Amino acid sequence: MESDELQGMWNAYDKKLDTILSLNRDMAITLSKQKLNKEISGLYMPKILTIFIGIPYTVILCMITIIALIARAYFVAMGFGVISLIMLLTLMAYFYHIHLIRKIKLSGDVVSTQSYLSKLKISSYNILRAVIFQIPLWSVCWISVNAIRSSPVVYGGINLVVFIGLCYVTYWLYNKLSLENPDSKIRDFFLS
Repeated sequence: MESDELQGMWNAYDKKLDTILSLNRDMAITLSKQKLNKEISGLYMPKILTIFIGIPYTVILCMITIIALIARAYFVAMGFGVISLIMLLTLMAYFYHIHLIRKIKLSGDVVSTQSYLSKLKISSYNILRAVIFQIPLWSVCWISVNAIRSSPVVYGGINLVVFIGLCYVTYWLYNKLSLENPDSKIRDFFLS
């Protein structure tokens, strides 16, 4: 009889432990989800603010491109046109980021949440690396064909040096933002 009583008590404690472990696991998941939602909610405002600033900024860039094309300022049109395209891609990526943030907040299981988080990280990383390609284009935006014709060595040479310098800065930043450079403080700064 003692053996049966001990077995019954053991089974009762075993069920209680299973119940407690199940409750603890559920509480841990709930707390993790709440913490993630709090952290991820902090990303909404910067993304929305960037979109609200970025839309008029991109429209202005597109208008400058059109005006430059009409005025036959081809360097200006090319520079502002490519910058406009990069900004359009950036805005589309930010809309995608807001969509992913919403999906993260609404997802119920851990696997889909991690999937959406990884997509958000990859997209943020890729858009950051794409945005830096506009840096050398800002020097192209201000080149005048007439000024190059009148002073190809001085004006053209200075603009070429500035363009090459900005290309080097872009190349340097692109390498610093690379995943192969794990100790990059620049990547940590931009992706913090």
